[in-house]
Amino acid sequence: MVTTAADLGVLMAAIATPYDADGAVDTGLLSTLVEDYVSRGVEGIYCCGSSGEGLLLSADERTAVVETAVRAAEGRIPVVAHVGALSTREAIELGRRAQRAGASALSMIPPIYYSFGIEAVLDHYRAVLDAVDLPLIVYNIPQFTGTEFTLETAGELLGDDRVIGLKQTAHNMYALERMKAAFPDKAYINGFDEVFVPALAAGARGTIGTTVGLQVELFQAARRLLDAGDLVGAQRVQSRINHVIAELVAVDVFPAAKYLSGRSAGGAGALRDCRRPFRPLSEAARTRLDALGATLDRFLAEG
Repeated sequence: MVTTAADLGVLMAAIATPYDADGAVDTGLLSTLVEDYVSRGVEGIYCCGSSGEGLLLSADERTAVVETAVRAAEGRIPVVAHVGALSTREAIELGRRAQRAGASALSMIPPIYYSFGIEAVLDHYRAVLDAVDLPLIVYNIPQFTGTEFTLETAGELLGDDRVIGLKQTAHNMYALERMKAAFPDKAYINGFDEVFVPALAAGARGTIGTTVGLQVELFQAARRLLDAGDLVGAQRVQSRINHVIAELVAVDVFPAAKYLSGRSAGGAGALRDCRRPFRPLSEAARTRLDALGATLDRFLAEG
């Protein structure tokens, strides 16, 4: 299943990476997680991004995650592989592996750590596009990478037919709207769950999020209400989404979201802690997250 821009108006879960008792990727648990997400209405899987600890995994582990997700999805929903890496060489290799694994599309952060100029960043993207025969979603997450994509800096990429969209993990709705106005055929995908409704209003077509797998039913409800013209109703659902997010952030967002993701694979905590240097969750944090799980159950039951 190769993805086009038209396929990206979806609710895509940025999936966590489960580990077994030895710390290896647990492909069985990952398959279970994908199956539960599909059954609940998740419309796409995003592998090895921030939520999936992609930069803490080896190339072989990242490949195993993509292969497993593709097999588990069975062509029912798109599977996007994040292949961002420190070097262009590594990103190309990860992209080629993702293509062989059957990924629907690639996504990629710009190169990090060194203060690369925008021309070096664009060269990096062009090299991957030239080496891998899959469409690409540019991943804009400036608070982590130090590079912000706007119309001025991303225009050349958005003008490339091989680039089908941009994931806007930034609160700059003005930049999103300006890119949408200039390149309306591309898919602009929200990346911050807390501004899902505002991003749709600004021109986003879908979302890729850490909490989509936890509360896809709320995202469905918010989208449905907004499509029906009920902005107040959509804002009310966004507020519930944001209550969950605020609690996760108060604990430590990625380890906390991973803990609750286990609810889809045997119960909260079924997914082991994130890799170091993330700190293991304390018992107090787990107790707080269990209470959040009960609140989330109530939200989901009430719609």
